[in-house]
Amino acid sequence: MPYLTDRYHDQNRHRREAAAPAPADVAARLRGRVLGQDRAVDAVVRAVVLARAGTHDPDRPLASLLLVGPTGVGKTELVRRLAAELRSGPDDLCRVDMSAFAQEHYAASFTGAPPGYAGSKEAFSVFDRSTVEGDPYTPGIVLFDEVEKAHPTVLRALLHVLDTGVLRLASGQQIISFRNSFVFLTSNLGSAELARRRAAWWRRLHPGGEHEVISRALTRFFDPEFRNRIDEVVEFTEIGSATAVEITGLEVELLRRRLHRRGVLLDVEDAAVRLLARHGFDPVYGARALRRCLRTELAAPVAAELLRVRPVGTDPVHVTARVSGERLVVRGDPV
Repeated sequence: MPYLTDRYHDQNRHRREAAAPAPADVAARLRGRVLGQDRAVDAVVRAVVLARAGTHDPDRPLASLLLVGPTGVGKTELVRRLAAELRSGPDDLCRVDMSAFAQEHYAASFTGAPPGYAGSKEAFSVFDRSTVEGDPYTPGIVLFDEVEKAHPTVLRALLHVLDTGVLRLASGQQIISFRNSFVFLTSNLGSAELARRRAAWWRRLHPGGEHEVISRALTRFFDPEFRNRIDEVVEFTEIGSATAVEITGLEVELLRRRLHRRGVLLDVEDAAVRLLARHGFDPVYGARALRRCLRTELAAPVAAELLRVRPVGTDPVHVTARVSGERLVVRGDPV
């Protein structure tokens, strides 16, 4: 899997290729965790394929993708799932919250302290070098979250990263290489306007207008120089009611697995999953609203039943969740 650029001696190429997951398998697993965003998954897998084939520019990151769309639709989750596929786990990535750099006086921590300032000799920055640079067997993954919230000074430094694949620390003595990294940027630009225009009458008058809203927002915010450094803009779609049911089922299954490790058998009927999806689905907040609903309407009652039936000990417990009217009824019994 030749992720590293041509200037590296690639004597172990065949070993890396044999160990690398097949792109089709990566795509299938990503679609299984980030639901309703097949085009976004295809774009990410396409970037992996291009990097693995060695067709990318060796003097830039392996790929730079701008992920745009409403909040709670899976932008960050897709990058975390890719980290689980290419690295050791979903949290094995360098994630930079760009809202922390909204003020100019905080921008110094992006590239480290300049000469003469405290910390300049330590070459400190927000980046974990090993996670960014990867190794001959593993690419780095870097996520710049909510990039539109950063100060223009930080965006200029990021522009240099996208253009040259390196970040020179302010001390002038060291650089961090992004040339073996997949660089992702997320943005909610245009989401506020989309939220205002979700009324049915607007959709009838402007079918397919979501793309134009996001495109105009990106054009207004990013200058052409920055946009030209992005390999691909990936648009995430809003979560529909059918996808909300699928996500709810996935979250319920994850809860069921966690409980099973604690000796709890959880059965949730299909009608209960649909009810939770109806109660939790919010087109503005996406999957985050669904997770909050599951926490209050399912996880909390299950926990209460578990403590009622099994206040101490590790005896198996069977918990069922069913619908009664428009309410979810949770009941636990010893096995």
